[in-house]
Formats: sequence, structure tokens, C-alpha cells
Amino acid sequence: MLFDTHMHADYSCDSHMTITDAMAAAQKLAIGMILTEHWDRFYPTNPDKFLFDIDDYFAKNTKYRSEKVLLGIEVGMQPAAAPEDNKMIKAHPFDEVIGSMHCVLGKDIYEPTAYEGMDKDTRVRTYLEDTIRCLQLYPDFDTLGHIDYICRYMPYEDKNLYYKEHADLWDKVFSMLAEKNKAIEINTRRLSDKSVISPLLTLYKRFKELGGKYMTLGSDAHYQEHVGRAIDVAADIARESGLRIVHFKERKMIIDE
Repeated sequence: MLFDTHMHADYSCDSHMTITDAMAAAQKLAIGMILTEHWDRFYPTNPDKFLFDIDDYFAKNTKYRSEKVLLGIEVGMQPAAAPEDNKMIKAHPFDEVIGSMHCVLGKDIYEPTAYEGMDKDTRVRTYLEDTIRCLQLYPDFDTLGHIDYICRYMPYEDKNLYYKEHADLWDKVFSMLAEKNKAIEINTRRLSDKSVISPLLTLYKRFKELGGKYMTLGSDAHYQEHVGRAIDVAADIARESGLRIVHFKERKMIIDE
């Protein structure tokens, strides 16, 4: 069974579905699911917006937990937040922890102001350099979320990421993940656009060449109709990359195929 390992519901302020909505969608598609609510300490535009009561999260959602419904978290990595985030991760019984980059050098890369005065080369370079800093500071996560997150919001004509343009930095990111036996996520949000697949496939294949072995599949759903979207396309990308599809339960890796 495939798992959609990245989605948001009741405890993510930007979500428009409940956990039961997500469960119904996953059941209809005959896939498993991992709920990964947003956790972004020191979020620049609103420091408390992407935090939630984790004890309450488990108290209300544990009754839904099963072999097919798992409870995780998506941690927005920032250097200043790392000490407290690492303590938080260890203090709670998550099934999966996604480490993601939503901010670069203290700026929210969702916001247009994050790109002011920067060309694409400079912005992508700072994105990767800050990712490397965060990977050094966050030892306790399971999969690196949406490596192409910045592509959603960059204001440049070509929004894709290309290995050859920052090969040294991509190699550092992928080597660090491989050395720590971490997975990397195929985020399915952009896969309806066929032009994104080739550049992403090049990146995932390089991860494999540098010793990477594992991949998670995540829709990043905030709406019920997006649960499991393009998961078959993502699975094909994983296979073509030579990576094993996995999910996590009680922080232990389970190989799906």
C-alpha cells in the first residue's frame, strides 16, 4: 500500500479539511495517510500562526490512529528555532517528522518581499545554503519535505530548479541526507505540470547516485480533494530514480514497495 505522507487538517491554520475528511479521501483511494500538521517556530509574518497544542493534537486524534492512519508533524526548519524544535520532536510520539524549508534567512519565501532585489540564481543559492545550515542543526527528522517548495512562489519566468546551476550545493544537501539515511519527499503538488518532472527527476537521480535510498510521497493536501493527488505519478518518479518508497510509523521506516 502507498501512503500519502504529507497533509494538513484541523491543527494547521491554512487547512480547509478535518482529519475525518482526510481519512475518507484516503480510504476512497485505498491509500494510507500520515497527518503532518504545520509547526513553524519564529514564523516571520506571524510568529504564532503555525504553532499548535501538540498534547491536544494527540489527545483528540489518537482514537483515529491505525495501520493506515498515522500522526506526524511538519517542522519548518530555521537555525534559530533548532534547539527548541529538537526538544519538541523528542518529547512527542510522532510517527513521522518532515523537515521542511518555508523560510530563508528569516524571510517567508511565500511572500513576494523575499525576492526583492535578488535574481533567481542568488535566491536559489541562498535557499540551498540555508537548507544546508538547517540540516546541520536538525538531526532528528525522517524525510526532507518538498525540495521544490520555492518553485511555487518564485517570481521568475522559469520557476524550475536545475541541478547543473548549483551542483555543489545540491551535492552537499543530498550527501548529508544520504549519510544520515534520511528519505527525501516527492511532493506531488506541482506534478500536474509535466514540465517540472524532468528537472526534478535529475535531482532525485543525483540523490540516488550520492547514496540516497529512500523516498516518501506527499500531496501536501490542505483540501480533501487533494489527498493522494498524483501519487501514482510520484511513485513512477521514485521507481525511475531507483529509490525505495517508504513511510514511517513510530519513527521507524517501513518500505512500501
